[in-house]
Amino acid sequence: MRRGVARTGAMRWLRALTLRTFALFAIAIVASLAFVVLAAEVRSGALDQLDIAVELAVHRLDSAPGDAVMKAATLFGSNPVLLPVVACVIVLALYRRMRTVAIVLAIDAVVVIAVDSALKVMFSRERPTLFDKIALPTDYSFPSGHAMSAIGIYGVVAAALIALYPRARRAVIAAAALVIAAIGFSRIYLGVHWPFDVVGGLLGGVPPLVVSVHLIHRRRAHDRSVADLVETARG
Repeated sequence: MRRGVARTGAMRWLRALTLRTFALFAIAIVASLAFVVLAAEVRSGALDQLDIAVELAVHRLDSAPGDAVMKAATLFGSNPVLLPVVACVIVLALYRRMRTVAIVLAIDAVVVIAVDSALKVMFSRERPTLFDKIALPTDYSFPSGHAMSAIGIYGVVAAALIALYPRARRAVIAAAALVIAAIGFSRIYLGVHWPFDVVGGLLGGVPPLVVSVHLIHRRRAHDRSVADLVETARG
């Protein structure tokens, strides 16, 4: 009797859990574990030589047009540009009476910036000084705040825009992927971050992105649940 009740309760819980939500949070967990492993390797210095080799290899791509594009990308990922973009999307969401989208985006931006600042102090990794394309920031290097904001904030901006303009989904996703990649690569190209700083920033931005996407894009009627997958496997 108890076994039957427990099974019924488990199936009810699995029916409430959609495959999309399960996949999203699985990605967040994997990214978090990968960040922990990477952070331990960075702290031990095990990745220093590889960081130097990759940094110098990227520097060989140096060119005047490349400088211009990468400086523009890194500017787009900086707070003086990022925060006004976030503010504009929040205002747009409020205008469209999508209060949840506005609140989630605002909280997400604050959390990502605060967590990055805390992690930088925690790891206190010095920035690279192999070459200089722009002035070296005065704070610590790991993880890259630009990379974390690119995926953890611009990614949520993209999710918000998709909620506001569903028909533009593909264009928004493509633009967001390009922006995230360009911002992350620009930090290595310009010599202000080690490559694994950028990787760490990208990994660190995944969990807040996942939570925000989950809150912005609620369950839809046609979403399959984990229970459906279990029942299909049994059948």
